[in-house]
Formats: sequence, C-alpha cells, structure tokens
Amino acid sequence: MTQQATTGPATTNAAPPTPPIGGSPAFGRRNHFGDVASKYSMIGVLVILVVVAEVAYPGFLAWGSILNVLTNATPVGLVAIGMTFVLIGGGFDLSVAGTFAVSGVLFASFANIMPVGLAFALVIPIAIAMGVLNGLVITRLHVNAFVATLGTSSIFTGAAFLINATGAVTVADPGFPYIGTAVWLGIPAMIWILAACFVIGGIVLAKTVFGRSVYIVGGNADAARLSGMRVGLIQAATYALTAVAAAFAGMLLASQTSVGQANVGVDITLDSIAIVIIGGTSLRGGQGSMWRTLVGLLIIATIDSLFDSLALNSSIQSVAKGFIVIVAVALDAWSQRRK
Repeated sequence: MTQQATTGPATTNAAPPTPPIGGSPAFGRRNHFGDVASKYSMIGVLVILVVVAEVAYPGFLAWGSILNVLTNATPVGLVAIGMTFVLIGGGFDLSVAGTFAVSGVLFASFANIMPVGLAFALVIPIAIAMGVLNGLVITRLHVNAFVATLGTSSIFTGAAFLINATGAVTVADPGFPYIGTAVWLGIPAMIWILAACFVIGGIVLAKTVFGRSVYIVGGNADAARLSGMRVGLIQAATYALTAVAAAFAGMLLASQTSVGQANVGVDITLDSIAIVIIGGTSLRGGQGSMWRTLVGLLIIATIDSLFDSLALNSSIQSVAKGFIVIVAVALDAWSQRRK
C-alpha cells in the first residue's frame, strides 16, 4: 500500500531559522538610538544653555545681543574651521595663536606703508608658508605634531614681538577698520564672513576629493598610504589651511580694533580646539563635520557671553569650559567603545 505524502508542518528536528546578523531588532533599535543620541547630544546641550542664559539674563536672546555674541565669536570661529580639518586629518595644531598674532601685526605694519588690500593679500602667502612649515616638520622630519606646533607657536609669537618692540602697531589709514566694523544689510560684516567660511568649509570637507581624502587619512593613515594616497601632502595641506584661517582671523581682529597686537589670542588655541571637540569631532581623526564645529562654537560663545553679562569671575568660566570639554571627550570615547 502506497504511503501518502505528508502535507503537514515540518518535523520538529528541522534547523531553526538563522537570527539576523547584528543581533535582535530590539538591540538594533537600541544601537540606532545610541548613535543618534551621541551624534546630536551637543545640540541638546546648546538648547539647554540658551534657555538657562535667557532665564539668568533676560534679554540674552535679543537680536542685538545675538549679533554681538556672533561678532565676538568670529575670530575664534574662523580658527576653529581650520582646526576641524587638522583634527579630522589626524593632526594637532598648537601654533594657531602665534599665527593669529603675527598675522595681525604684519597686516597692520604693511597697511602703514601700502594699500590695505595689498597688505591683506601679502599676509596670506606668509600664513601659507607658516602652515607648510608645520606640515614639513611633522610629515618629513617626523616630529610629533604636539611638539612641532608647540615649537612653531613660540617662533611665530616671538616674531610678532620682534616686528614691533612695543607689541602693538597702530594704523592711521581710515580704510583699515572697514572690514572689521562694516555692517551689511543690518548685520556686521564679520558675521557674514564667518557664515560664508562655514559654508565653504563644509562644502570642501563633505563634497570634494580633498575633503574625503582628509577623512581617509585621519581614519587610517597607513592604509591610505598603501592605497597610493599622498598622505604627507594631504596632512601638510590641512596645516596650511588652518594657518590661513588663523591669519584671516588675526587680520579681522586687527581691522576691528585698528591695532595689530602681538599679545592677543593667547587663549585662541585652546578655545578653538575645545570648540571642535565639544562639537563632536574625534581626537582620533577621521570623524567630524563642519556643522558640529558650528554647534561647538555656539556653545562656547553662549558660555562666554553669559558669564560676561553676569560679570562672573573668569576662573568660573574656565572651570565650565573644562568640564564641558571633558564631557565631550568622554562621549567620544563612549561612542568609540560602542563601535
């Protein structure tokens, strides 16, 4: 008698279905939530800070106050834009304060003997040379970036004082302060310049071959080198770009005050690095973005403005900045461990 084919369910000893790669859906959702929280956490910090600032100092969000905050933040913001490229590329630059100072002094000195536009144009290649010097010392002489840029910072700062023994150069040309004090469409020119630089920096970093190369080199320099990329040239280019950003910032401040000073920007190195780190750019290189740096800038600018408005001790301000930097670095370390 022929046995009928079984049409019921499969036997109980059949192999169970293979679970999805990467764990359960619940784990995937938790992982995704953690990634989102890590990526956008500093935006939440900024919102909280702004609310606290408005409550503690009513009128903080007034239009005039916002313009004042952004104008004051422009020099360090420009430096932070350049620093973003260096840190994503796996580097570190402590020389920006020296570049900032010497560029302002040179700009003012040149403006006393030539047209302002020509003076501005002459400082830019000098700044590029300073950045290239950093790049060569680091990539060709293989000196640690921290040590190399600490040394060149001392050189550049000393040069600023050597150019003018008094440390300050006053400019009589009435056109010199224009770019630093002009107002375009009701908004200070410095804010327009800062916004334009953030847009350009973001496009270069995210949409160009150079920007993608910076990410690759910062993520794994050895692998990039083995794949044929000119790692040394790319890294040197980030230092040159940062030097130009610092020089531009120094010249804007000199224009705003009509004085080139060798003793300005003492804290701009640490502030610019703090801004980039707080924004979420990794110290390990290969990760970060320009919008993150903008968030970091707004956080630091809000803290500075609030503390100044409340006339609080600058030491408290330093403590607050240090705490936020530690939290930002801890978040980065936590994110790296999860990955």
